[in-house]
Amino acid sequence: MIKSFIYLDEQKMYSLSSQIFEGITEYVLNESGNDNEEKESQKGPVGSGKILADVIKNSSKSTEKKFLHDYSFTVFENYLRQEGRILDLSGSSIDLDEVKKSINDVSFVKVKARAIFNDVDKITELFTEFNTIGEALTHMGTYEEIQSLKAQLDELKGQTNDRNEKSRLEAEHKRLTNIPKLAKERGLHKDPRFMSDLALLTKYGFSDQFEIQQIGGDIVFTSCLKREFLREKEDLLVKKYSRKTEKEVVVFGLISQAFSAFEPKIDDESEYENMKAGLMNIVEHLTNIENSISGKQENEIVIDPIAAYFEV
Repeated sequence: MIKSFIYLDEQKMYSLSSQIFEGITEYVLNESGNDNEEKESQKGPVGSGKILADVIKNSSKSTEKKFLHDYSFTVFENYLRQEGRILDLSGSSIDLDEVKKSINDVSFVKVKARAIFNDVDKITELFTEFNTIGEALTHMGTYEEIQSLKAQLDELKGQTNDRNEKSRLEAEHKRLTNIPKLAKERGLHKDPRFMSDLALLTKYGFSDQFEIQQIGGDIVFTSCLKREFLREKEDLLVKKYSRKTEKEVVVFGLISQAFSAFEPKIDDESEYENMKAGLMNIVEHLTNIENSISGKQENEIVIDPIAAYFEV
């Protein structure tokens, strides 16, 4: 099966594969011994041809390395599959009870299901700019009506025989140009303090995470991706595949959390043996706060992702 990668953590992959294959000599890039440097034929500053050739040569090497990473992952995944070390799950056939029975027998999981791209940066930005965006949408939605009323009022200027109509139009125009009030009536304007608090809690609880969330049967799979290992910009991924993908995404990685809950042990005593004991109690409080904001759900499996791709 051909893979179209959207994410590949090369560092984690090579760290694990080097332990399996006693080094990564099988995947060492065999660079060509005769680098064909492009020569510049047109006139230009001295040395400009060499600079251009170096750029072309380096670009070629970079592309070769990317191909190498892709092939290395395929070899790595195939080896683990042959060794029976992967829990292979498909969205249409995931059974909660079966997964609970087998989850502790393997370290690697492969989930194939439709996905949601969850960009916390975008959510925080939405909360921060919610009222501004809401007013902009309201204004755009009423713009033509406002212009029409303005034209009618201009026609009535200087006319004294229809004051009631003029008053009606002025009142309607005033209503439509009160954008904040109109946005609030349409549910597009919220209390600024409330939205600010939402943005703060989201930023604190989730930082700048970019997640892939998949649902299979009764299980939620969450994979936190490192942005630097995405093959394309986040906005471009969403534009191409939608925030909720139509195609099934494959996520391959390590199982980091599954069906277990950590209950913080908070000590309300005001005195401790030393500062270290006090700090440990603060950690318990911190864990409790984080659980209330971004804690794992009972039916959630958290994956430490190595790769995410579409099968083509």
